[in-house]
Amino acid sequence: MKLTIIGGGGRVGSCAAFALQCGGLVAEMQLLDANQATAEGEALDLLHGSALAGDQKIYAGDYARAANSDFFLITAGLRRKPDESRLDLINRNVALFVQILESMKGAGLRKDAHVFVVSNPVDILTQLAVHIGKEHEGLVCGPFCGEGCAFGAGAAAFGCCWPPRARA
Repeated sequence: MKLTIIGGGGRVGSCAAFALQCGGLVAEMQLLDANQATAEGEALDLLHGSALAGDQKIYAGDYARAANSDFFLITAGLRRKPDESRLDLINRNVALFVQILESMKGAGLRKDAHVFVVSNPVDILTQLAVHIGKEHEGLVCGPFCGEGCAFGAGAAAFGCCWPPRARA
C-alpha cells in the first residue's frame, strides 16, 4: 500500500509519517512538500530510523510519482500571521488547497484512492474537496475523510475511516 503525504515536510506531515512508519501501516510512503529540500530531509531522517522503526520504502517526490498512491494525507497549510483574522487565514488556505487539488488532478490519480484531510480548517477544506470533486469530474478521487482532532484519530482507530470503505 502506498501513501503520499502532501505537506510531508511540515511538522504535522512529518509526525504523521513517523507514526505511520512505526505502525507499519504502509509499504511505501512519499513525502511531498512545496519545500522539496525539507521533504527530502524528513524522508532521510525516517530512512535512518527504518532499521528500528519499520522497513518501508520512504522518499521525497512530486505529484507525478503520487499518481499511483492508494492514500493521500493532506497536511499542507499556511500559518496564521500576527494580527491576521481567522477568516483571512481560511481564504489563504482555501486558495492553497485548490492549488493542491488541481495538482492532484494533473497527476492523473487512481479512481479508488482515498483522501484524508488534516489541513486547517479541516471541516471547510474537507467540504471544499468533496464539492470540487463533484463539480469537476476527475479533480480528485474520493472518498474523503477529514481528521483534525483526537476525536478524528479515535474514529479512524475504530474503523470509521480506517480501514477504508466506500462512502460518499
